[in-house]
Amino acid sequence: MRFRLILLFSFFLCACIHAQSQQENGFSAAYFKARQHWVDSVYQQLNEDERIGQLFMVAAYSGGPNENAKQIEGLLRKHQIGGLIFMQGGPVRQALLTNQFQAMAQLPLLIGMDAEWGLGMRLDSVIDLPKQMTLGATDDSAICYVMGLMTARQCKRMGVQINFAPVVDVNNNPANPIINARSFGEDKQLVARLGVAYMQGMQLLGIIACAKHFPGHGDVQVDSHKDLPLISKSRQELDTLELYPFRKMIAAGVKSIMVAHLAIPALEPASHVPTTLSRHVVTDLLRHQMGFQGLVFTDALNMKGVTKYFAPGEVDLRALQAGNDVLLFSQDVPTAIAKIKAALHSQQLSEEELHRHVQKILAAKFDAGLPHFKPINTQNLTEDLNRYTPEFNQRVANKSFCFVRDRRHLLPMTGKQHVVFIDLGGSQRPEEQLQLLREKSATFQYLFVAKGDSLQQARKLLSEPGPDLIIIAVRGLSFYPGVNYGLSPAVLQFLNEASQNNKVLAVMMGNAYALKYVCDADALACGFEDNEWSNAALVQWLSGKLKPTGSLPVTAPCLR
Repeated sequence: MRFRLILLFSFFLCACIHAQSQQENGFSAAYFKARQHWVDSVYQQLNEDERIGQLFMVAAYSGGPNENAKQIEGLLRKHQIGGLIFMQGGPVRQALLTNQFQAMAQLPLLIGMDAEWGLGMRLDSVIDLPKQMTLGATDDSAICYVMGLMTARQCKRMGVQINFAPVVDVNNNPANPIINARSFGEDKQLVARLGVAYMQGMQLLGIIACAKHFPGHGDVQVDSHKDLPLISKSRQELDTLELYPFRKMIAAGVKSIMVAHLAIPALEPASHVPTTLSRHVVTDLLRHQMGFQGLVFTDALNMKGVTKYFAPGEVDLRALQAGNDVLLFSQDVPTAIAKIKAALHSQQLSEEELHRHVQKILAAKFDAGLPHFKPINTQNLTEDLNRYTPEFNQRVANKSFCFVRDRRHLLPMTGKQHVVFIDLGGSQRPEEQLQLLREKSATFQYLFVAKGDSLQQARKLLSEPGPDLIIIAVRGLSFYPGVNYGLSPAVLQFLNEASQNNKVLAVMMGNAYALKYVCDADALACGFEDNEWSNAALVQWLSGKLKPTGSLPVTAPCLR
């Protein structure tokens, strides 16, 4: 294990040295001159429709019910769109489609993905990397930097130039229905520091990072995929909290920012105008006041937070007029192009503005090496994407595991205890890992209770007088607060009963906010993922082989 970790970090050291050398060469005067020459020459060769086409980044699916290769081919032939955001599918299928689409494109396509926790977030067969709240629990910038390198390595292998990450929303509202574990936590300084580290790791290997969701999506109670969330804070409150991580990201050199669909009257007084479509927000605040000169992406233009009040095509034009560079997830490219052309001809949109947006997109393509695109080699592709992931995941699971409290000194296990382990809501029995606990107990009882199973036997174990320690590991939690993070009324009642037993250690596996259901328990712990690595960390800790160093990046309401 230790040897493989040394190999892992040796690889990254070599990659960093190589990338740094390229970066130093890239910022020479000769480089800038070559880039500007390429951008100018390409721009001059494009007609008006082709220039407008460069503004669009359309959703592409390499698998599943939304597979849309034929539609993408049509958009490339008719409208010369500038980029794609790949969604669900498989690694080899996506790579083959990327090769096909790049070969068809008049200009190389800018390929993006939402890979906040690595490409496993979108692709089957690819192992997930840790989520941002797990990284927040480590409170370790070096780990976040490696996370950026890991994700960038996957992107480069897949022909992806931009990763829409990191999320730098401060999740200070436990009722947030959409951000939650996608955030590093509720502390603005932690979010900013870890976000910068993640970004720097990605950009060092040449992947464009994207800070999102500007101006801050952490304090909402509505999912912007379903409606337009309202944030009623003052400008001073926004400056103090929500905008803080974005300022730090801009100062550290983030290359792109995504604008959210939010109603914030302090920033945009017009009713029902989301921040994405607000010139006050995109141009005045982000570009002028905060000084951001990189690429600005809209959030997905198919989300109800923007489509509820504006039709396809109209929303694209308004987003462009607000100051966004790239129109992400456009729903009707032909209509949008027609509306943008009409706005140009009526001088509602200036040629200078179009020129500025398209030149920035072309410069990003040059920086990403797209003029010299090489087809993706699919040999050993999935194996390459998963290389180093298990070792990294275990390192993060060990560093993030959090021992919250132990009022009655139930731990460490002594080897003389009668221990009961109730595994609640899991999908499989971790028998091999539990052998360590059997060896550390005088008597060890294990009960596996799958989601929906009867809790009768668990209640019986809870009421028996014999055990010295009762461990209840709660699994199968959802990330979001709807329907009690996925816990049934029967499970909630059982946890309430268990919390009154002074021999109980309650462990929430996958969601720190769910600690609110066991706040009365004398002993509490939290693992931030529900997977084999987090389970290994739990068992290693209980058996005395791991000292937990994680900290809660958020607090359940009853622990505040």
